Amino acid sequence: MTDPSIQPRKPLIAVILPAYNEALNVGAVLEVLHSTDMLDDIILVDDGSTDNTLAVLQNAARQDIRVRVIRLEKNRGKGEAVFAGWAETIAPYILLLDADLKNLTSTHLHNLIEPILDHRTDMTLGLFRGGHFSTDLSHRITPFLTGQRGLRADLLRYISREAAAGYGFEVALTVAARQKGYRKQVVPLNDVWHPRSETRTERGLWYGTLWRTRMYGQLIRAWFIATRDRFPNAKAFFSNISKL
Repeated sequence: MTDPSIQPRKPLIAVILPAYNEALNVGAVLEVLHSTDMLDDIILVDDGSTDNTLAVLQNAARQDIRVRVIRLEKNRGKGEAVFAGWAETIAPYILLLDADLKNLTSTHLHNLIEPILDHRTDMTLGLFRGGHFSTDLSHRITPFLTGQRGLRADLLRYISREAAAGYGFEVALTVAARQKGYRKQVVPLNDVWHPRSETRTERGLWYGTLWRTRMYGQLIRAWFIATRDRFPNAKAFFSNISKL
């Protein structure tokens, strides 16, 4: 008979936050993570930033013993940043977030992870609702590209590292979940949004447009690589698309 005085241990939850040149934006997200007591590991990955991002992350680590900062010397893309963060935790449940989110709250984090802890699903997709028209629209059109996820950590082992290169991580993750039969659930993130690349003032309109063009090229490439068992001749055709 179970002793009622013994409380079950809370499952370990880690958040992995890749950041590349986000010194101007990441502070707001870090404040939310610091104020959320359900997190056991807060893993911040500086993906080869050339601005002051690393210093901002290191300052967060000095204020919270749960925080660990990983520095990648060169920009290696979100996929490699997530895998580097995953290697630093044994938590069976993972939250993935973008570093430039606006209006994020601890309630949003709870909403992303609770359906997984309750075994109602294996992965959640956080979709922007009511924050900004352009990002709301993007999530309605391409929900599988959201960077806001909760998931069982074991799903990460099935992701194609090749497909996840560059900006292909979300596509590779979505394909792996489908191939392995992981259940997915949409979670509205009310009032949350992030700046579009084309409008980031520190990047400039021209650079932002080129960045987005290159990103979509890599997303297409990631999809063909992750599904190449169905399209065996596609890899060669798209082998250079990431160089657009």
